[in-house]
Amino acid sequence: MEVRSILKLLRQRQLVHGLAPCRLIYSETGTWSKKYKKETRIKIEKVWSKRLVERWKNRKIGSDSGNEKKKFYCLSMFPYPSGKLHMGHVRVYTISDAMAHYHRMNGRQVIHPMGWDSFGLPAENAALTRNLDPTEWTDKNIEYMKQQLMDLNLFMDWEREFSTCEPSYYKWTQALFVRMFHAGLAYKQKALVNWDPVDNTVLADEQVDEEGRSWRSGAVVEKRSLEQWFLRTTQYAQSLLDTLDEIDERVGIKAMQKHWIGQINGCFIKFPILVNGVKTEEVISVFCTHPELVANASHINMDLKHAEEIFSLFSDAGLNSKMYSHLDENCNGQVVLGVSALNPITQTNIQFVISDHHRENHGKTAAVLGIPKVNDADADIANSCKFHFNKTLSNLTRKESLKQIRDSSCGSGHMTSSSLRDWLISRQRRWGTPIPVVYCPHDGIVAVPEKDLPVQLPKHGVTLDEWKITTCPKCGGEATRETDTMDTFVDSSWYFMRFTDPHNTQKPFSKEKCDHLMPVDLYIGGKEHAILHLYYARFLSHFCADIGMTMHREPFKKLLAQGIIKGKTFKVKNTGKYLHKDEVTQTGDVVTETSSGEIVETSFEKMSKSKLNGVEPADFVGEWGITLTRLFVLYAAAPYESIHWDVKTDIIPGVMRWQMKLWRSVGRLLEARQRVPYNTNPTLKDNDSDVELKIAEDTNFAIKQVTSCFEETTVLSAAVTSLMTVARSCMNVPDRIVEQCPEYERSICAQVVMATPMMPHFTSELWEGLRGMKYKLTNQHWDKEVLDQSWPTIVDLGMMERKRIIIKVNGKRCTVLRTSLSDDVKELVLRNNDVIRRLNGERIIDFVSAKRGKQTEMNIISEKKLSKDAENIS
Repeated sequence: MEVRSILKLLRQRQLVHGLAPCRLIYSETGTWSKKYKKETRIKIEKVWSKRLVERWKNRKIGSDSGNEKKKFYCLSMFPYPSGKLHMGHVRVYTISDAMAHYHRMNGRQVIHPMGWDSFGLPAENAALTRNLDPTEWTDKNIEYMKQQLMDLNLFMDWEREFSTCEPSYYKWTQALFVRMFHAGLAYKQKALVNWDPVDNTVLADEQVDEEGRSWRSGAVVEKRSLEQWFLRTTQYAQSLLDTLDEIDERVGIKAMQKHWIGQINGCFIKFPILVNGVKTEEVISVFCTHPELVANASHINMDLKHAEEIFSLFSDAGLNSKMYSHLDENCNGQVVLGVSALNPITQTNIQFVISDHHRENHGKTAAVLGIPKVNDADADIANSCKFHFNKTLSNLTRKESLKQIRDSSCGSGHMTSSSLRDWLISRQRRWGTPIPVVYCPHDGIVAVPEKDLPVQLPKHGVTLDEWKITTCPKCGGEATRETDTMDTFVDSSWYFMRFTDPHNTQKPFSKEKCDHLMPVDLYIGGKEHAILHLYYARFLSHFCADIGMTMHREPFKKLLAQGIIKGKTFKVKNTGKYLHKDEVTQTGDVVTETSSGEIVETSFEKMSKSKLNGVEPADFVGEWGITLTRLFVLYAAAPYESIHWDVKTDIIPGVMRWQMKLWRSVGRLLEARQRVPYNTNPTLKDNDSDVELKIAEDTNFAIKQVTSCFEETTVLSAAVTSLMTVARSCMNVPDRIVEQCPEYERSICAQVVMATPMMPHFTSELWEGLRGMKYKLTNQHWDKEVLDQSWPTIVDLGMMERKRIIIKVNGKRCTVLRTSLSDDVKELVLRNNDVIRRLNGERIIDFVSAKRGKQTEMNIISEKKLSKDAENIS
């Protein structure tokens, strides 16, 4: 029978007995190559890429809420489908894939979903320039990027996939908005807003950097007075601070969140603006440090640092700009003429005064209520300006005062931080979730009922004027739709809950499923989202908990904010022009532009197309393969640190040396088991027990370190380092240890299993090699693949301590045993082959143990010896 036929028959027999087929790259030659060459690497990835994909497709997907396993929800921030993955994507999804593998191997029910944050201005602009529907452009990008992710063999739960631009998703984003509207958390008001002149849309304050530039386009932001939609996030300031301690993170994200929210030190109250004593429709939001003392206020402190915002309101109210052109920022205590405000609690007029004495504590606030009772500077202003105000204290408590403010509709009636502003969500663009309200001449602003959702985007070619004509859901009369769309951050502020029940057509998600799978156990994403996105997502989660949609207020149990990847940039010193690496020449330490000879400066900066320093993932994978790409992004730095992308460093040679050590270790085991037959009485030397103990100690230490990296620190670069160390310690042991020592085999098996989350293709091949050993000295799940193995556990080193016992039979030396302190020595002696042959069937009468110096001897007295002694006596 031909060799191939025999192999086929063997595989069939394995399948019949329920065993996974043992497929080896070297099966045709029967030898394990001593060198791990590039062609071997390529062949391994080609074979295992296909097999791992099939394995994942054919896995059993059980019920979420009915699963008895301990769950682990591993989530990496879903990407915007821009068209191609970048190396930052590769890094974050490799980290999450490795973490998901680890927890699966530890017997947990792992949810590792993927979707697309697909609304936004880039898609709209790209579609306009191509005369396409944004849906068409976005769908093509998603298809391409999804294939890129699949080509990397990332084990994602694609059955949970969705895109935020799908009506089946944004229907529920709209439903959440409607629920917030009815809860008083969604409202519309005029505000001086940030206008991006490049993207032609409004930005939230949080989306403008310290230099006054747009977070996305980089354009200098302008100020415009517009009617806009807001979400009352300030109402949740205390709640968001109270639950921060529930989050586990290691790079200061909680401190950033706490700093962003600020100190809970007052509340905002709306004061109607009066011009020349006449009440207008305009209101100003004034911060009050002591809501129980609103009736005792003497004036409103107006900080000219925010002059543009305030004077825009005054102008909208009808005040002539000449009335305040004389005001001087340095003139504290100067009264603003021609304009005043109406105290909503006392219904009395109150003056505006130029003052910056609240700036230190409330610098982000344009107007702060002056209360002489609690602030000496306010008392000085009130006295110098001879303001008349109520000095009799109210009998209301703070809680009662807040209720009074809430009942009078002049504020939310919640204590908050003067550092915060409500979330401005209106965007003047088409490719976003439509805000589900209509404007009715009879009923005013009316939220679209949930049963009528989604309010779908206008089809390609339909004008807004055509689309916005509708009927009022309340009275049935003619009405117009809101044409603004929501900030895309709204879509991404609840997607992690939708992933728990992504195909539900009756509600955003099942409470039972969400309560079972939430919170997210590990949330991985860029540091740039450590404030805004997390703040908004936490707000939505707290709101959902308040209205009974979920039991978990805090959505994320543990946060991992990974650093950016920086590419090497080449910039002409005199002009600042960026060059591609192919356009420069390096002589020693000097780099010049090849064409001009101009001096070029080098640095590492965030990868971008404009800086010509990006690396195409497909190019890198094509050169080095999936495994080395994964190892590069995992080993180059701790996940929260930036990576300087430079293949000339020792990163790739380092991980390749580690792979080679594992490859040789498996090959050495295979060779040893072929060369030496199984021996129940191994012939080890005196110091071999020390070597065996050292292997066990090193393996235990590696198991402890690697497990800690996955369970606690998430620093997978340290896990690789630990595995490199134990691999190195196993390289120089004698052949007899490899041949006959169970601890050596256990160590190699443990190393392969622990490396699997990070490089499953390579370790799958290594494990198949180990399964091919002629005989095995340890108990593993040998009928299963490496991804199905249990995570290694630490052995009791006390069991490894050995004592040396010389065994004699009838006074003649027979063999030497090395046993642990807990072993039953007599049992081992009776099973020893040398002892069995020497006794030759004679009955044992006695065991006599004795100490001979540092050695222990055991003499076995047999029936034959006893008979000779009896004859001598007679």
